[in-house]
Amino acid sequence: MAKQSAKIEENEKGQLSGALARGLAVLDVVLDSPQYLTLAEIAQRARLDLSTTMRLLRTLEESRYVLRIDNGKRYAGSPRATMPLPVLHPIKQFRREVFPTLTELSIAVKATVVLVAFLEAERIVIEIAQVAGSLAPYYRTWLNGPLHGSGSGKALLATFPEERREALLGPGPYRAVTQYSITDPARLREDLEKGTRQGYYVARDEHIVGLTAISANIPTWRGGAVGCFVMTAHSRDCTDKHTAFAGEQLHRAAELIRHQAHSISAFSLSR
Repeated sequence: MAKQSAKIEENEKGQLSGALARGLAVLDVVLDSPQYLTLAEIAQRARLDLSTTMRLLRTLEESRYVLRIDNGKRYAGSPRATMPLPVLHPIKQFRREVFPTLTELSIAVKATVVLVAFLEAERIVIEIAQVAGSLAPYYRTWLNGPLHGSGSGKALLATFPEERREALLGPGPYRAVTQYSITDPARLREDLEKGTRQGYYVARDEHIVGLTAISANIPTWRGGAVGCFVMTAHSRDCTDKHTAFAGEQLHRAAELIRHQAHSISAFSLSR
């Protein structure tokens, strides 16, 4: 009897887990679309049948994560889903406090500059500034580019001790995303140490050939980093002179943010 009860409980947990995964997949489809979607469109993109999709949408609607619009024919993410953080959340305060500096940086270096926040070992884009003709390489807020081959990844790795880096990257050699990727652990260590000395990190053609990313960590009063500035531009435009200029601009601005952004103290308690 005990074994039977345990089996039933296991099946119920599995069904709950599966339903949750499908529900999140439906919500992702709704939120990822720039346009409002019909039931059929959501079902097709989520790869679910119509009845399952309808049931999940009703649950999401009851939970106020999804809204029905256009006389109930289409679905959209609710304010709760699209803007989940409260207005006075430290991340939002941090974004507001840093945005003027971000805009000035983009104009100074004549390129796209992104504000990235660190959440433990994850990177999230919380704002972007551009000038005419600059790149717009970030399409999602949660960055998953290679830690060892991207500007934000190198900046994040530099904040961790070597043991933590090894846990994140493995023993090496690391995966070669392009022919320019650093795959040797010793060489990556030297690259990060150089970046720390000069105040900025460079990933040239290491993630995408033709793209250069330059990053500088935004320090906290606790000795860590709350996030970083990342400039992205065509590699052809990033001469040694311009790379040094941009890196120094990013580093100088990042150092000043510690004195300007009061939200850092609340946002960086874990770092």
